[in-house]
Amino acid sequence: MASRAYSAHGLILSGDQHRIGLGGDALQRAVLRGELIRLRRGAYCESDHWNELDARQRYLLRIRAVVAAAETPPVLCSWSAAAVWGMPVFDTWPDLVHVLGAPAAGGRSKNGVRRHPLARFDHVLGQRPSDAGVPIVEREGLLITGLAHTTVDVVLDSEFAPAVATVDWALARNNPVAIGSMDVEAELRRRAPRYRRSHAAAVIGCATRLSDSFGESMARAVMLQLGFPEPELQVKFTDIHGDMFVDYFWREQSIVGEFDGATKYLQAENYGTFSPSEVVWREKKRDDRLRRQVGTTVRIIWSDVRNPSALERMLREAGLRPERGRRRG
Repeated sequence: MASRAYSAHGLILSGDQHRIGLGGDALQRAVLRGELIRLRRGAYCESDHWNELDARQRYLLRIRAVVAAAETPPVLCSWSAAAVWGMPVFDTWPDLVHVLGAPAAGGRSKNGVRRHPLARFDHVLGQRPSDAGVPIVEREGLLITGLAHTTVDVVLDSEFAPAVATVDWALARNNPVAIGSMDVEAELRRRAPRYRRSHAAAVIGCATRLSDSFGESMARAVMLQLGFPEPELQVKFTDIHGDMFVDYFWREQSIVGEFDGATKYLQAENYGTFSPSEVVWREKKRDDRLRRQVGTTVRIIWSDVRNPSALERMLREAGLRPERGRRRG
C-alpha cells in the first residue's frame, strides 16, 4: 500500500488512487486485507495510522472525511466543533458529524451527518455571522462555530456533571482559547432554547475558571449534585517547604480534597525526571504536610466520580454532610 504521505492528515480519498496509479478497486481490496480502515464512502485511513490515533483524533479524521466530500465547506457545530476546539469529553465522541444547515430530505441525520437547522444559513456560508447571529471561525483548516456557541451546544446535549466540566474548560484560566462566563451567558440568552434552558442556566451558574482539569470539574459537579457544601478552589497552604495549592477546601470542616486522574502518574511529561513511584511518594509527603494544617485529606479518583454513592460515602466518612435543599442538577 502506498505511504500515507500522499494524504493530508492521514486521510485517503478514493480520488487519490488514480493520482498515484492504483486500480479502481485497489482501496476496497486493501480494506479486505486489513491495510485500510473505511471511514465513509470514498474515504479511508491506513490501519497502522488509525491505531496510533486516540479517540478525539479518530473522530477528527471522520470529520475531515465529511468535509472533504462536501461541495461547499460545511460549518461544524456541537460535538464536532468541540473536537476541533480541543474540548474534553466525559466518555466517548459521537459517531455522527454535526454541521449547521438545513435538514436533509428525510430527516436531520443522513450518511453519518447530523444537520442543525439555522435561520438565514446562506449568510453563514457567506461568512456574514453577524447576520446569522453565529460567530464562525477557522481552526485547523475547518470552519467551526465560536467557542461560546459550541459550549452551549454541548451543555444542552449533556448531563449536569459533564456539562459543568465543559463550561469550566471553556472558562479555565489555563485554557489558551478561554472565554468569559458572560460570553456563555449571552449566548444562552441569544439562543433562548425551548428545551433544557433551565438546565443550561444552572450549569453555567455552577461553572468556574479555577478548575484545572475536566475530572476535577466533574468531581465537584457530582458533589454539588449530592448536596455537599461547595468547596473553595485552589486554596494555597504554605509551610517551610513552600506553597501547596489544593483542588478543594471545606474551610469550616477543615477538609481538603484532591482529584487524581490517572494521567498524573502515567504520562511522563507530568513528572519530569521522576518515576511514577517517586511521584506517588512525593504526593504522600505532600499529604503529610497538609495534614499538619488541616484535619483530613480526601483523594478522589475517576471511579469515585462514576460511582456517586462511593463518593458520597467517602465524603461522609471524612466528616462532610449533604445540606438539605442544596442538591444541584
